[in-house]
Amino acid sequence: MPVSRRQVLQLAASSTYFLSAGPRGFARSVAADLVSLDFPQGVASGDPQPDGIMLWTRAVPKVTTTRAVKLLLQLSLKPDFSQLLVHDMVTTHPDHDLTVRAYIDGLEPNSTYYYRFLGAGDTASRIGRTRTAPAAEHPAKIKLAFASCQSYEQAHYGCWARMLAEDRQAPAEERIHFVLHLGDFIYERCWHTHIDGSPQARKVPPFPDGVDTQDNRFAVSLADYRHLYKTYLSDPHLQAARANWPFICTWDDHEFANNAFQSYSTYGDTGKLEDTRKLDANQAWFEYIPAVLTELAGQPAHDFHRQSAGADPVARNQAAIDSLRIYRRLRWGKYLDIVLTDSRSYRSPACLPPGFARSLGLPLNTVKLVGIADGGRAYNNGHPPAALPYANGNVANPARDRPPGSMLGVEQRTWMLDALAQSDATWKLWGNAMPLIPLRLDTSALPFYAMDDTVYSIDGWAGYPHEISVIMDTLEDQGITGVVSLSGDHHMHGAGTVSRAAHEASAAPIMVDFTVAGISSSPLFGDILATAKADHSAFGTLVYREMEDGLQPVWHMSMLDGVWPATIYSRTGAYQLAKWMGPNTANPGLAYLDTTVNGYGLASVDADAFRVTFIGMEDCRPDFTIPPAIGYTASFHLPLWAADTQPELSGPVFSGVAPFPFIGNTAED
Repeated sequence: MPVSRRQVLQLAASSTYFLSAGPRGFARSVAADLVSLDFPQGVASGDPQPDGIMLWTRAVPKVTTTRAVKLLLQLSLKPDFSQLLVHDMVTTHPDHDLTVRAYIDGLEPNSTYYYRFLGAGDTASRIGRTRTAPAAEHPAKIKLAFASCQSYEQAHYGCWARMLAEDRQAPAEERIHFVLHLGDFIYERCWHTHIDGSPQARKVPPFPDGVDTQDNRFAVSLADYRHLYKTYLSDPHLQAARANWPFICTWDDHEFANNAFQSYSTYGDTGKLEDTRKLDANQAWFEYIPAVLTELAGQPAHDFHRQSAGADPVARNQAAIDSLRIYRRLRWGKYLDIVLTDSRSYRSPACLPPGFARSLGLPLNTVKLVGIADGGRAYNNGHPPAALPYANGNVANPARDRPPGSMLGVEQRTWMLDALAQSDATWKLWGNAMPLIPLRLDTSALPFYAMDDTVYSIDGWAGYPHEISVIMDTLEDQGITGVVSLSGDHHMHGAGTVSRAAHEASAAPIMVDFTVAGISSSPLFGDILATAKADHSAFGTLVYREMEDGLQPVWHMSMLDGVWPATIYSRTGAYQLAKWMGPNTANPGLAYLDTTVNGYGLASVDADAFRVTFIGMEDCRPDFTIPPAIGYTASFHLPLWAADTQPELSGPVFSGVAPFPFIGNTAED
């Protein structure tokens, strides 16, 4: 890909190097400029191109310095480095936290390469292995892993260790080509305990600057965010994963602040502008995550640049957002286009403030209330109600004159839809930090209650139904097929189809979403259980059932089969009767849910089908010497569909012990 002189200068100024591969000899003259180095965070590579790859390390002199640090980068087709394609000097500096980003072009498509970084004497990084993408016309089958949410404190990285062990034992043709990381690579907040009061599995060392509260401590400065990346990347299993596979990454909220939007944190009831903190978070992400950005000709992505915006809050917010743009499109052979989005930097604030539903006498946000609040002046084809249909109609509609909400922002959404429409790849993979599968409670089905269906959380796509409809309308109207979302954030495994009107049982499915549980972050069920046990006794029947050997997660039945079946099962234990009364018509297309598990996903892609297997791990909280075992797998098969047909998702089929309420779905060994 052509890179202009301006871009080369920009890359060099940001501690990114642009190097070309080719046969070369050993340049002994450079040895005198080197110093002894440590590489405490290992090596990594990212965003494979057919002819290039971004390589990364952090080089720390054994003697502290405030000056630039030189080191050698080697790249070879052979693991013993007997034939060097790159042997070049690169430089880093304390201003960049001693990180190095080196983009190598001139490589062969669909090829494996080995790389390392060298200091003086025998100081060297570990050896990294990476690969380039196949050329756009090449019919290469794809095997990828997808992952999300890896709190350092809440559990150990048994998922990465297990993924590595399984991949080493797999036949060469079944090994992973790359890892898609869907966000929450770090957590800016460190809770003192788990939500149930139990101790964390391990601790992040004290922040250089951070804020300490009664419940947690959190990052507030560039030094703090760098501290988090260095701590997370001290883990040997995450290091090994980054050295073994190229990563393709987007971010979610915890790379900046929990439930953030734009440059606003939301730790309180209202958003707080923290543009300097957002700039610091963006800079640290850019320094530690190898991603191809400015080098992508003709795309909106660009490297980090910090600008001063003066005192105006609007300008400060915009400058922080604009400092780093990471939404981008990558190609992997004939079969796969990868469209990565940023669901935090451009999103509208949440459509409803905390506690608003309760002020109307509602236990949870209803589907109708969220639709009105998010739709704004576009609701009901541009005819929003003057008053809300609750509290006897005495509350004015606060969203009547607002524009409709957006998670992506109009510019990014237009770019994404254009990319999907223009793609000639068989499959269009949407790297999407937030789940699209519907997660509603069909509380309208409860007898003797006059209730609407409700939404558990509005931080995810469930809080932005207008934009879901815009996206689904475009896909359907333009006949765009083969769109699959891989998503994360919610600390659960889940799968299902997504339709134009996701809450209408009769609506035709348009695409499919697979959402992956956290690598180590506490599963969602713990949060739901804590809410149910706090002060919602009626809600508890929809969440759990006491058993002799522990709690059954009835929440899954509430989502899959409905609140009435879940209530019957919770109170009687009559499983077959409860199942007979489902499914949950508020969640059409929802095929699978497990909110109790840590794990990761694997996807195999070819001309005919998109196959996904979810890995549900046994307990990841304890430390280990042998990687923790796999508790179960859940497999899905999605054939390619034509413009005049609908996606037909088959599964789940389980191996191992299937989670509740899946009884009888286990494959025979």
